[in-house]
Amino acid sequence: MIAQRTIALGQTVHLDAGDFTLVSFANGSYRLRDDLTGDYQVMHHLQLALLLPPGQALATSDPIDTKPIDEVLDGLDDTKRAIIPYLQQLIDGTPADGGEPLPEFATHVSKTKRLDSTVLALSKAGFEVPLGTLKRRLAAFEKKGVSGLVDRREGRKEKAFARVPDDVQTALAKLIVSYEGKSTVTYTAIRAELKAALMDQFPDPADRPKTPSLSTVERLVKHMGGDQNPTIPAKRRETAALSPKRMHRPRQVFGPGDECQMDATELDILVRMPNGEIGRPHLTALVDKRTRGVVGLNLTEASPKAIDHAVLLANALVPRKLRPWAKDYDALGLPQMPWSKHLTKEQSTTFDSYRPYIFPSRILIDNGQDFRGTVFGAGCDRYGISLTQTPIHDPTAKAIVERFFLTVKTKFCQFVPGYTGGDVLKRGKDVAKGPLLTLAELSELLDRWTAIVWQNRRHEGLEDDYRENWSHSPNSMYAACVELTGHFVLAYQEEDFIALLPRDERTVQSDGIEMNGRMYDSPHLGPLRNRKRSDNSTPKVVVSYDPSDEHRIWLRSSDDAGWITCYWTKERGRSRPLAEAISLEAHRQTLETLTFSDEEADDMMVRFRNEAMTESTDRATAAALEQKKKNKEKTATETLANILTSDTDSSHDFANFAKLDIG
Repeated sequence: MIAQRTIALGQTVHLDAGDFTLVSFANGSYRLRDDLTGDYQVMHHLQLALLLPPGQALATSDPIDTKPIDEVLDGLDDTKRAIIPYLQQLIDGTPADGGEPLPEFATHVSKTKRLDSTVLALSKAGFEVPLGTLKRRLAAFEKKGVSGLVDRREGRKEKAFARVPDDVQTALAKLIVSYEGKSTVTYTAIRAELKAALMDQFPDPADRPKTPSLSTVERLVKHMGGDQNPTIPAKRRETAALSPKRMHRPRQVFGPGDECQMDATELDILVRMPNGEIGRPHLTALVDKRTRGVVGLNLTEASPKAIDHAVLLANALVPRKLRPWAKDYDALGLPQMPWSKHLTKEQSTTFDSYRPYIFPSRILIDNGQDFRGTVFGAGCDRYGISLTQTPIHDPTAKAIVERFFLTVKTKFCQFVPGYTGGDVLKRGKDVAKGPLLTLAELSELLDRWTAIVWQNRRHEGLEDDYRENWSHSPNSMYAACVELTGHFVLAYQEEDFIALLPRDERTVQSDGIEMNGRMYDSPHLGPLRNRKRSDNSTPKVVVSYDPSDEHRIWLRSSDDAGWITCYWTKERGRSRPLAEAISLEAHRQTLETLTFSDEEADDMMVRFRNEAMTESTDRATAAALEQKKKNKEKTATETLANILTSDTDSSHDFANFAKLDIG
């Protein structure tokens, strides 16, 4: 707050004509007396203000002294208001209670005794005021009256550098600048660097200014560094440095499509990609500045390329067909867009007439390589769309689409299964467990949320000029613009949509067309199946596909009568009753029970084989030992029988006993 400058009667002002004393004031004019000649002149206060030299420092009177007495009393506490009569009693002996004068406060009594008596009287009245405090209150009261009791420290602000030498300020400023682009440090490190810088600059300790304390360094760095404070995370400092220092000059637009901002971001959601892996998809959005309406969206597995932006442009130019969730429009009572009355009867049954159709006359993009690709540029040239690149390192150039991404995170992502929290510290350990949406399902859900919620939600950027704290929705703003700006639509057809899609060559097999590990088929592929050339080679057909849509592909019919739409055969099989419930239950059972991958199954088979081989070898060895034992027993039995049946007396024949090896 800038202090108010005032002048008072009796003050001397220095003008070009000399020094003058303000004598009196009446009817807006001052009467001045020339200090040199003593002559008087009358001057209007506005003329006096013009004659004062630039930077004239007039004496500033204390604003408290100019306040009415009742306002000053209202600003005092109970104790200060209570001691006012006692202070007056100390000065002239006037009784504090309005009664008879007390002898102990007579003017001939010493001031010391009167002060002691006042402290005792205040204590009996319930106010404990120390003697030293009473002396200071008396001195201020004698000088300025009641206004002297006001504490001047209240509301007083000392300048940040009032007690810091200029050399210290300069050294600290250079130090803060040197941390640009470096990692984050602490105030302790900054103070140590400041101390070293002062020692290098002032080798003589007698001339060296004192290094400020740690708390003072912290206060000064916060004041001088601002958003470039070296203790702030480096990424935040880098982002803050990109903010333009010039005056903000917004680009005004008139009608829908005059400027559409396009950008991409990685969503904080884990989804199941078409290849079966789990990852975070990338969202590319095209948002209209005038209405805040979403012109087009596109979800991709990885960072988008120029061909992905061409697909988004196709989705933006060709209105999307009515979704299965179109009944929500009727359930919520949402009105149809004014542009739908210009559609033909056939178009009205295929186009989503509840959503604005905005042709992007100019698209604002950044300097990314994906936006400067030839495919995307050729698509824009085909339809007369201008591409404008934003200045380098200017994050505020596409503020509208950046705000859309923030709303998607807070109003959409955190309610979807697989939400990661947007930060490692906020991410749960079981995020990837449980049912996750596929990329196609997430795209359908986001499209539904955009059409129903975003387009009909009031936005702070669309303020109402006639009602306070009221805003418009993108749909209501678009409806207002249609009639007044002449923004009428001519919807593009399927031919324009497919023309912007990427293409590839494939062969038509007996069971359809294979693409990206999926089979697509249509009854209209009959004449194209299993064709052969004279050299026995298989001819290929040109297939158009949407990278973000795994359910269908397109190719020209053999008689060039139109496009043949081929659908994913497995997706058709999923439409059977309870198929989705069975898939979800199988997913849950797989997570909760023990299962083997192919590698684990092979390792298990090798272990089983080795165990089986070992058991087989052990059984064979045991059988061989058993057979050998049986053979020995049989030989011993036969030898004993021969001895017992022999006619000769061979009981002393030791050679026969050697054969009786019965172990």
